[in-house]
Amino acid sequence: MPIQEIRRLTASGRDEEKMAIMLALHCAPILKGSKPANIITVSRKEFRGIGRMLRGTNISWRFLGGGSDKVILYLYREKELKKRLRQNGIRAFLVEYGYPDNACVRECLNRLSKRLEEYGVEECGFPHEMGVFLGYPLKDVKSFIANRGENYAYLGYWKVYHDVQRAVRLFQRYDRERELAVQEIVMGKTIREIAV
Repeated sequence: MPIQEIRRLTASGRDEEKMAIMLALHCAPILKGSKPANIITVSRKEFRGIGRMLRGTNISWRFLGGGSDKVILYLYREKELKKRLRQNGIRAFLVEYGYPDNACVRECLNRLSKRLEEYGVEECGFPHEMGVFLGYPLKDVKSFIANRGENYAYLGYWKVYHDVQRAVRLFQRYDRERELAVQEIVMGKTIREIAV
């Protein structure tokens, strides 16, 4: 969909339509079920509206942090995230950053939220372990941290250090899902109707 059409759609219309377009643009992979989670920065008003739009789907949402006007909204599929966080390599990695071993999803998200809060008041560096919460490959998250975001092999939805071909195919899938989600919103479908 041309950027001009997207601008037109987001410049006119009701707030709910604008929020639906925003979700389709930024969160299509979770809406379509190919990612366990996404984050998006929204206004407090949008936060409440998006929560209403997601009711009745298998997507949960949570406030992760933010200021007085903008907040970080974390969208996730509980079952998929739980499975991911229980993987041995990921669990051990998170323990290194102060996450409780064998913690439930809620406990892990509480810790991530606390780490973001600490970063916000400059008590620590940005919690780059967030990448595993977004479904990024653990090897890429570790390499990003070790390389301080430099020396990556490919840049897409995240900085790729390993298995570029697989990542490119996944990014292409995400792009197709975004295009489809936006088209469905334009055709009048709701977020509940397009979320699988």
